[in-house]
Amino acid sequence: MKKISQEIDELLIAYLDGTLTGEKLEKVKNGLSTSEELRNRLEVLKLIQQSLEHNTLLHPSNNFTQSVMRNLDKVPASSMLTPKNGLILLAGILVAMGIGASLVDTGIFNELNGMLSLNPVKLPTGITTPALPNIPFSGKLIVNSIIALNMGLAFLLLDRTVLKPFFNRRSRMQF
Repeated sequence: MKKISQEIDELLIAYLDGTLTGEKLEKVKNGLSTSEELRNRLEVLKLIQQSLEHNTLLHPSNNFTQSVMRNLDKVPASSMLTPKNGLILLAGILVAMGIGASLVDTGIFNELNGMLSLNPVKLPTGITTPALPNIPFSGKLIVNSIIALNMGLAFLLLDRTVLKPFFNRRSRMQF
């Protein structure tokens, strides 16, 4: 299926509007009688034209332009966390990291070592499976990973809620 050119689209639209006469009208009629692709395109254009006729475009209120122009110089409201809330969240994250680090330091998670066996997993009958592997498991490693993720979250939170607003304010200051 080849693409219909813009020139043919314009002819079909003029045909729909009833503004074609003479040779162009005959050319479009002959094309429609021989080409299913043109008939399909005409149907699509009819649907578009009908939907545009039935839908009325919304007009903005009379003072829309004035309202927009008045508010151009205003700084939009920030959708970020406020620095106060960010600092509270950051403090909570730091407390959680401190508790986790102290628990790791005391050796509470050292006892959570072993192998995680996948053999007890029930598989559908009729499927032959080799012995499933055992996965080494270390509680200390998992807790250290959680602490590292919390530290990354803390840095991200510090950047977004404290440092970015601070440097944005400084960049807007005029010397």
